[in-house]
Amino acid sequence: MAQSFNELVKFYHAKKIEGMDFSQIRKEMKDKGIDENTINSVVREIDNKILAGDVKKPGKLDARQLRLIGWALMIVGGFATLGLYLKWFDLKGYHFLAYGPVIAGYLMIVAARRAQKKNA
Repeated sequence: MAQSFNELVKFYHAKKIEGMDFSQIRKEMKDKGIDENTINSVVREIDNKILAGDVKKPGKLDARQLRLIGWALMIVGGFATLGLYLKWFDLKGYHFLAYGPVIAGYLMIVAARRAQKKNA
């Protein structure tokens, strides 16, 4: 069954991300009977996608995850601040323990908005 150029690029791009080497990709396509010009074009397109940064790095959080973590930090910090003022507990002068999560959460929400605008 003949695959289109875009299907080949998508399929082997996924294999490249998983760790397959270009020489293995070339050998596999040659074994399938794909002509040399198409193989070169597919490998070039995969390389261009990788260089363009289309691969999502596994350690990075997306905008939605950043926003959720930011809101959670703000809520925890809000309860800590409320508890500080209502004398539920005494932080002995370390008020940044109550304000810190609020500020960090707000900064994470701002970062999420910037990341979302950047990706849009």
